[in-house]
Amino acid sequence: MMSQTPAPTLPPFDRKLLRVVEPIVPLAERKEWSRAWQAELWHMHHRNKARHRSTCRMMIDFSIGLTRDALWLRTESWRRTFTGTAVLCIASLAGLILVASLVALVPEAGWRALRSSLGEQFDRALLAAPLIVFVAFASASRRHIEQGPQSRGRFWIKQQAFFSAKVVQVLLLAFALSVDVCQPLHPSLPATADFFQMFCFVLFALIGLRWAIHDQEQRCKHCLHSLATPARVGRPSHNLLEWNGTELNCKRGHGLLSIPEMETSWCQSSRWIVLEAGWEQAADI
Repeated sequence: MMSQTPAPTLPPFDRKLLRVVEPIVPLAERKEWSRAWQAELWHMHHRNKARHRSTCRMMIDFSIGLTRDALWLRTESWRRTFTGTAVLCIASLAGLILVASLVALVPEAGWRALRSSLGEQFDRALLAAPLIVFVAFASASRRHIEQGPQSRGRFWIKQQAFFSAKVVQVLLLAFALSVDVCQPLHPSLPATADFFQMFCFVLFALIGLRWAIHDQEQRCKHCLHSLATPARVGRPSHNLLEWNGTELNCKRGHGLLSIPEMETSWCQSSRWIVLEAGWEQAADI
């Protein structure tokens, strides 16, 4: 058997730098990343030693590049993990609410002053919220009502909890945005500002609720990930003879959503199709 060649030794600074930056790299890629950068650093020192060149500037460049490479791998890992997830959706809405609230807080002396000045407007918005939700649901397209097997048990509970959280956050964001838009008018035109603020709240809330309904329809009914890879199926000229529309797939292989191009007597809405277990295993490979 051939003996394994020992790893080349590196200067103490390089070893310490690798130990400090290495935890940033995702665990699955850490070993390969460490080996690649050990080879790069050893090659840099060996080349500069042969050429009798100073390595100070080169070490600074390599340290910056090594750290940036580790940070990119970590952010890319987070992107692959959280893109399209329900957690990212809720966190994004919460961040927008926080930013809009901070913008509304700027002209005020503090949270207490803001709450006292907006107490009446918030009460009116709270009373109008159920009516806005009813109008949004009543005006939503019936075309995307699902047929076929329905999600039950914990999947249904998870869907309803996620959608309810989105609705509440959308209403809060709509109120915060209406405050940001109309707050400068309150000192000079209080009555006009109150009316315009309620109008903005209703408008923003309806737009946000339409988005929430559409976003809910475009998600997997099991894992709540956003559906991807849309594909056209069928031919528009054969609408009366065969199915024609778009299919969206779950990245984890739980199922696909079939959305018809136009309503027919035998296909009036979208349909969620649950895939077999083999598809889920293939998606994980």
